[in-house]
Amino acid sequence: MTAVGFAIERWAAWAPAEDDGSIETAGQWADWAAGTLAMADNDASPALPFINAMLRRRLSRLSRLALKVAYEAAAGDHSLPTVFCSRHGEIHRTRGLLADLNAGEPLSPMAFSLSVHNTASGLYSIASGNTAASTAIAAGRDTLAMAVIEATGLLLQHERVLLVFAEEPLPEDYREFADEQTAAFGLALLLARDHGERWQLAAADQPSGTARCQGLDFLQALAGDRPQAHSHGERHGWRWTRA
Repeated sequence: MTAVGFAIERWAAWAPAEDDGSIETAGQWADWAAGTLAMADNDASPALPFINAMLRRRLSRLSRLALKVAYEAAAGDHSLPTVFCSRHGEIHRTRGLLADLNAGEPLSPMAFSLSVHNTASGLYSIASGNTAASTAIAAGRDTLAMAVIEATGLLLQHERVLLVFAEEPLPEDYREFADEQTAAFGLALLLARDHGERWQLAAADQPSGTARCQGLDFLQALAGDRPQAHSHGERHGWRWTRA
């Protein structure tokens, strides 16, 4: 595969921190990348005061993570085409629906409508008034790489594209099937055609060690000002390089 080049004009990320706070500033993410600040394994989610309260009550934690970083990276420009990606999407909401079915309970129409993979994309469009094209992607371990490739294709027609990645650990019932390490976090990249920090993405050999979510591998290099990151994929690894 020929390397795919892209430029990051601005980025934003959010995750809960072990000190009951959050990791969201560039300095905090640099500390996390250096190993001096840790993500927390809890149910915390970002506050979204910029979202209408009625709509905010409908958001899952995954959607909250996605909208938090999307708004920060967009910085007020809600006319951008978007690519939303998550490996498992609204699996926690889906698991709740399956539990209701198993118990013979009627399904909530609202929960059902918000269990689809493009939930965050649709909610962002409603909340921000963004009517530009939007794509929702799930591609297993390759989710972030495929989203970057999709976004670079959109840059052939648009000056800027907003890419949003959000993930969280699987529900307890499904964790025995997990094949990579992850955490609850959101990452948004504002990609630009002609300016920003240049990166390249290329297929590579699978890295050694336990597979980790691609978003975490890339975020560690991005926030830590590292020259490269390597991440696992379904059939081969990926190499992320500052150009």
